Amino acid sequence: MIAFNLRLAGRSMRWLGPALILMIWILATLSAPGPALANAGSLFLVLVGLTCWLTVTIGNVDDDGHRELLAAAIGSPARLHRSRAISAYLAANTVSAAGTLACLVATTEPTRPTAEIVVVGACVLMQLAATAVGVAIGTLLHRPVLRHAGVTLLLTAAALVGIILLPPVQFVLRALNDGRTTGVIALAAAGVIIALAAVTAASALADRRN
Repeated sequence: MIAFNLRLAGRSMRWLGPALILMIWILATLSAPGPALANAGSLFLVLVGLTCWLTVTIGNVDDDGHRELLAAAIGSPARLHRSRAISAYLAANTVSAAGTLACLVATTEPTRPTAEIVVVGACVLMQLAATAVGVAIGTLLHRPVLRHAGVTLLLTAAALVGIILLPPVQFVLRALNDGRTTGVIALAAAGVIIALAAVTAASALADRRN
């Protein structure tokens, strides 16, 4: 079902918007490269937003009738919802790999002496954290959990503002900008835990609201 979800979303071409925004970010980074860790910090919120967009896109890729047919085939609306969240996570990380690579390629000397393996690991962990948080938000904002596109957009914007205002997130992003990797592992772990909790809750809601 995951492969089918990805093919369905791929043929819909609705992934093109997030991909174009990421490409613009990559071009901007290539034109004015900075330290790899600072690049990763600036990419974080972009990836959260793009992953949320992809998650909602994959969740809303078909109409109610087709979704109900797929839910019956896979066993329940909750299972379909979970499979689409996993599909979105895989798709987001596939697309985001280009941005993470740009963080590493388009770079100047780090602000502090940091081992290359640490820099690469931090950039990858920031990507995984961002995509996990994006899935956590998006999985709660598409059908059958939420059906109103305008409300989805408003809640997405509010969630992005809320994330960037969280002191732990601000601490990690400021550390990256200063050439340090403090808190990156904790942020990645927290992102995965939040995503698992959100997908579980959204799947339960999908069963009730289908």
